[in-house]
Amino acid sequence: MNVELDHIGVAIKDLERGRAAYERLGFTLAPRSIHRGSPTPGAPVIPFGSGNHCAMFRKGYLEIVGLTDPTIYSNIKAMVEKYEGAHIVAFGVGSADAAYAELKARGVPIEPARALERDAVYGSQATEKRRAAFRNMYFDPAAYPESRLLFIEHLTRDVLWQPHLLDHPNGVIALRDVFLCTADAAAAAEKYAALFDVNTSRAAEGEWRLHINHGYVWIVTPEAWARRAPGAATPPLPAPAGIGFHVQDLARTRSLLSGRGVAIQEGTGFIRVAPDDACGATLFFFDRP
Repeated sequence: MNVELDHIGVAIKDLERGRAAYERLGFTLAPRSIHRGSPTPGAPVIPFGSGNHCAMFRKGYLEIVGLTDPTIYSNIKAMVEKYEGAHIVAFGVGSADAAYAELKARGVPIEPARALERDAVYGSQATEKRRAAFRNMYFDPAAYPESRLLFIEHLTRDVLWQPHLLDHPNGVIALRDVFLCTADAAAAAEKYAALFDVNTSRAAEGEWRLHINHGYVWIVTPEAWARRAPGAATPPLPAPAGIGFHVQDLARTRSLLSGRGVAIQEGTGFIRVAPDDACGATLFFFDRP
């Protein structure tokens, strides 16, 4: 399979709070969009009680997702009850059916594709709405507990990747990394390497890096994560602990964040933002692709 890091979803209880937080961090967010979908494979499409704001990049995107109506179905409920922060890790595939057939033949515990959709504001003048449609395949969380893991097939890419949404004040041009933190990182690295059919690279003590078609998947122990993000709180593990972005100009990113009063930590070639400023997720801004 040819897979790429498609998007990461940060789940929070108050979607408006999430929108304000990420706009403060310099992301251009698409207008709010409300979800509809099949609660189970093959079920009818129904309204969900959740919505999102997305930051679209030249490669990949970031989803800020939250509850909009807690009285009706939403798979976000269980996420935010556990913790607020990064939950969803989605990898893009060209064909959900082909990917499902291959994975099932390999014995990978994944369910058939579900239909999901939402109405998205379209055009730079926000005068139109169009249907954004997807097919999502969810992995068995007992086998892959490190995130809400899914493969996604986009049916309407032009509705999401609109040109006027791709410029961000903080200079982000691509989603680059996801950091999965788990106690048995060595075993998890082998599991994900087998899933993606790639080799693992041991980057440091307690850290493994997997390079897929677009993006990096890092598997780290809690001790390694503490060295990479000193003082950063972690969600209940295993979980996605951090998100990495590629920026055009690190100086531009630094200026934007500092000017808006965001506390930053700097290292060689990157800036880090703590979970308190990013609704529970640790963010890294890198100046290299």
